[in-house]
Amino acid sequence: MTEWTKDRIWYFDMPLKVNGIPVGSRMTVIRLENDKLLIHSPIQLTTQLQLELTKLGQIQIIVTPNMNHHLFLSEWWLAYPEAYFFAPPGLQQKRTDLAFDDALGAKTPELWRNQLLQTIVRGSDTMEEIVFCDPQSKTLIVGDTLAWLHNTHNPLTLALAFINGCYYRPAMPLYWRLSFKDKARLRQSIQEILTWPFDRIILSHGLVIPENGKKVFSDAFRWVLQGQ
Repeated sequence: MTEWTKDRIWYFDMPLKVNGIPVGSRMTVIRLENDKLLIHSPIQLTTQLQLELTKLGQIQIIVTPNMNHHLFLSEWWLAYPEAYFFAPPGLQQKRTDLAFDDALGAKTPELWRNQLLQTIVRGSDTMEEIVFCDPQSKTLIVGDTLAWLHNTHNPLTLALAFINGCYYRPAMPLYWRLSFKDKARLRQSIQEILTWPFDRIILSHGLVIPENGKKVFSDAFRWVLQGQ
């Protein structure tokens, strides 16, 4: 566990392979004003992780940023039946075995309204993602919108990072970037995010960005902001 902002945000890293390639996964925990916890992108729920979370507080909300981040939801659903589970676009149809409490969209739910900002990264034919911002800690929290697989020596991960353009700098992975046929809608989403008060970014895969986050984010999406 890493404390990102004192008494406010923590993150947990775990190994994860996608199609046999190690990419790692990161879960973010936010303590809300009622001292309850919001879980972003839940990872595998081990006994050790449960003990660590118990020390932080009571889990009230579990959110999934996009429909690729659903692998461990079943065990969380069984362990925390009283928590509110929120599904991103497309996941309710994909995981019909789970009963979600609500769907995530551009409108902030009452449970964290006036505490966190959120919007949808739109324009893709295959997947949309909910991105969050915590103004208190000036932190942007993303799922796959950015990846930065620079901290690896695994040849498969290196190849994946180079192919997808997210080795030398944070970037939207090429495989997903190519699915954004509606550049105008994507541009609107990115422009909205750039109005938010953040300077740091927590990514679900790869290195985190501890400073100059807004410039990094803007540079990563120069290809759409400039209408290329």
